[in-house]
Amino acid sequence: MTTDTNAVAAEYAEARERDWTDFLGRRGSLPDYWGLWEGRSFNWKVPVEYIQPLGLEAPTTFEALQPVFDRLASMEEVELPPIPWLHLTWCRIGFLRAADIMWSQVESFYANSAPRLRRIPPTTLHLGGLSVADGERVYLGVDDGGMYREARRQARLGVPKVNDVMKEDPLITPEGDRFVPQVDIAYFTGRGSRERVAEALEPFRNLVVGDIALTHLKMARMPIQPHSHYEDLDVVAEMQMLGDDHRKGYHN
Repeated sequence: MTTDTNAVAAEYAEARERDWTDFLGRRGSLPDYWGLWEGRSFNWKVPVEYIQPLGLEAPTTFEALQPVFDRLASMEEVELPPIPWLHLTWCRIGFLRAADIMWSQVESFYANSAPRLRRIPPTTLHLGGLSVADGERVYLGVDDGGMYREARRQARLGVPKVNDVMKEDPLITPEGDRFVPQVDIAYFTGRGSRERVAEALEPFRNLVVGDIALTHLKMARMPIQPHSHYEDLDVVAEMQMLGDDHRKGYHN
């Protein structure tokens, strides 16, 4: 599969700009992200997701964000997660509950997706640019050259549950997958003002953070609790990115 990486990067930049314009144009109080999460998570059920735990894999890369963190740390409008929590979710498989997925199924998600995800070659992510998603959370842009769209396609082909999830995903359109990778760096608390957030972020909207070289895609249990939102990410599976080398030898 051939992807025009320059076109993808431009598309991602346009998406960040649209998100920023949308944030500035909203009215009323800021939302409480974790307050909303209670309902979205079926009363704090734990999700299982394909993620990239970048804060664990390359924590020093985020040192470039320290001026942003310093600016936001004292603001009542936002809550900052710790660096080890910083991650990129590229597919939420479901929540651990009887009506969705069971823990006993998680190994099968790995077993069915791994042979396909190994076809993806090692990739370098380029991190930079800040915006606000859904008017609820501050995020760092990620340029992957379209790699996670291909990962989503491969996971969908290999895992029936992921296929079911993607059927309901509004990002899957007749023109293709419109997924844009992001790393959340702050969550709105429902307090303070939109104007203060916009003023604080404006100088950093085009900040270049750095590059991270990837060799594995991962799956994790996200132990988000009402009393502690940022428990350690529980990485339960790793899929090596082999590209054409996936045809060589046995891979477990």
